[in-house]
Amino acid sequence: MGTPQPAFIFPLVIGCFTAVTYVFFVIVYTVQPKAFVDEIFHIPQAQKICDGNFHEWDDKITTLPGLYLFSIGLNGPVSWILGRRLCDVFSLRITNLVASAFMLSTLHKLLVYLHGKKVDHWKLMLSAVNLSLLPVMYWFTFLYYTDVLSTLVVFIMILLHLHRAPNAAGIMGAVAFIIRQTNIVWVGFMFVLLASDVLGIKVLKSPIMTFSDIRMLLKKLKKTATKPYRLAEVLTDLVYDTLSYSIVLMSFIAFVLYNGGIVVGDRKAHEATVHLPQLGYFCLFFLIFSLPYAPNHVRPFIKLCKDNLACSVAVLVIGVMVIHSNTLVHPYLLADNRHYTFYLWNRFYGKFSIIRYLMVPVYMFGAYMVHTSIQRCNFLFKVLFVGCLVATVVPQKLLEFRYFIIPFLMARIQNVSKNWWQLGIETLYFLFINAVTLYIFVSKTFYWEDSSEPQRIIW
Repeated sequence: MGTPQPAFIFPLVIGCFTAVTYVFFVIVYTVQPKAFVDEIFHIPQAQKICDGNFHEWDDKITTLPGLYLFSIGLNGPVSWILGRRLCDVFSLRITNLVASAFMLSTLHKLLVYLHGKKVDHWKLMLSAVNLSLLPVMYWFTFLYYTDVLSTLVVFIMILLHLHRAPNAAGIMGAVAFIIRQTNIVWVGFMFVLLASDVLGIKVLKSPIMTFSDIRMLLKKLKKTATKPYRLAEVLTDLVYDTLSYSIVLMSFIAFVLYNGGIVVGDRKAHEATVHLPQLGYFCLFFLIFSLPYAPNHVRPFIKLCKDNLACSVAVLVIGVMVIHSNTLVHPYLLADNRHYTFYLWNRFYGKFSIIRYLMVPVYMFGAYMVHTSIQRCNFLFKVLFVGCLVATVVPQKLLEFRYFIIPFLMARIQNVSKNWWQLGIETLYFLFINAVTLYIFVSKTFYWEDSSEPQRIIW
């Protein structure tokens, strides 16, 4: 749709994006050449594995070694060519710089696949750049964290799934799980979508799209169950087509049983809980990072609330009750003043408890924006998205913006603005936030009593 892009344009965009990101990368490394925050666990562990030491493991690390193995695979050939070991801080952080460039390419391919027939390709390109600049994700391009690589692999899995390559998608799902265990939720998401497609095609002769289709499918399956040969045929096709995802999911179950839980280390600080306000925090996160689109949704939201006043009041009351009875505060949130969430809590949410309740209508508006972003998706997708969002964020006691990255992007790629002004404002908005974040990191330093190293503020 629209004027076709010359073949060299998008590679040029990726090159410019990577070059600018590299400049920021060098700035961050220049002021912080030593391991910082969680890097003090990740970098020494990666260096041990780089030296061939697979037996020592830091019990403060909660994730499997996918990030470290990827870094070694990336730096290994270069190390062999240069004849020297590349496992220093700079070389390890490069992993996420590379992942960030591929993230832009992957998001662009997804947007073209989903919207290429309806939205101008130039707008899709700018939208891909904008989403790649999502401040929380983009910031961790400069440090050695799992977030950028983890997100990249999950969305490569989704892209392969859409292109009808379930075996390759399953492999990516396994890699995503090895990088971060909670990614198994999105593997399950793909498994159910694929299973529904298989059953829909075999039983309904068309993919499942609506709630009524699901009801019809259940009726058809009930009839099929009375025909053993037909049932065996359907089940055989189902098992065959979903085998790759099934293997990953069964491997996850085996891992949990063997490990005694989903977390590898530091289990006391990462115990699963029920923390329902996390859904409100996610809706606020979605609203903040979709702010250029918010004005278009204000009137429809108010109208929806007026037209469904009783339901709106009920949701508001339930939200207030949840905030009152289920607000949890992780010790890390109160103790680590190197994160924005520390200041958000200690200067607002924790200091003035009334703010927690006043934010409920804002959460409702954010939830409405999430809904409008995925409203064109089929019923099953919506149910699965909500279920995966709950499974991803609700068990987390710690308020951590990084947990929201994948569900945010999952919702946002379902809808693309056709308005150049909105897309342009979004670009400037994200660039501004990233610039401020970088400025604060570089210029704002303070010291802890038990450390001579300067401390800085990050997401």
